[in-house]
Amino acid sequence: MTVDMEFRNRIIAEHMGKLVHVIVDRPIGYRHGNITYPINYGYIPGIVAGDGEEQDAYILGVSEPVAEFDGQVVAAIRRKNDCEDKLVVTPVGTVYHQGQIAEAVRFQEQYFVSTVDSLFRKSCGVIPFRQNGGELEYLILLQTNNCWSFPKGHMEAGESEEETALRELREETGLHARLIAGKKAISEYDIPPYTRKQVVLFLGEVEGNVIPQEAEVQNYQWVEAEELPAYLHPDTYRVCRELLR
Repeated sequence: MTVDMEFRNRIIAEHMGKLVHVIVDRPIGYRHGNITYPINYGYIPGIVAGDGEEQDAYILGVSEPVAEFDGQVVAAIRRKNDCEDKLVVTPVGTVYHQGQIAEAVRFQEQYFVSTVDSLFRKSCGVIPFRQNGGELEYLILLQTNNCWSFPKGHMEAGESEEETALRELREETGLHARLIAGKKAISEYDIPPYTRKQVVLFLGEVEGNVIPQEAEVQNYQWVEAEELPAYLHPDTYRVCRELLR
């Protein structure tokens, strides 16, 4: 039995952030084929998944094998090449971003094309600057959503903040940067209906020519610090202002 994507999306929307009870049928150390489970895995009674069976769930934040677990749904693993998604459950009050979750479930999700939809999302990027005729200039990008911003993107499995920032800079602009030690800005904001997002920006000196990624970048500009408020969202500029000073 399979169900459509609208039904699968509704399951996720209805249970994200909610408390659930998980019956564990594959505890830590369980072997299935060539997979040894490093985390507890089970199902949530009473919730029917896309395959017509009870909803499967990964459990994070528990280091010992357990038979049952009560916790909060903090993420969904959305499988593009399967008929069901997986929920991720943790102890109440713990925080995992999408990169940490992807790393924890990679032992099994490596065999599927999947993405992580989480309550807490984390992006990292670079505020690129260069010296031009004795003046400092900053690189901003016009994204495909028609907003100007600095190069940034979601953390992926196994990455540090700095690694994500440098990768996103390289992918979006073709540039490499020397990050300035200890110089970073952090902002957080809500994305309805249920997501909290954190953005970490590092100050980085760059050299060379910009090669924009056409799929994500419409245009780019080098501007001086006093010009940035005309391009950036006020909240973004407010967070970065101290670094630029």
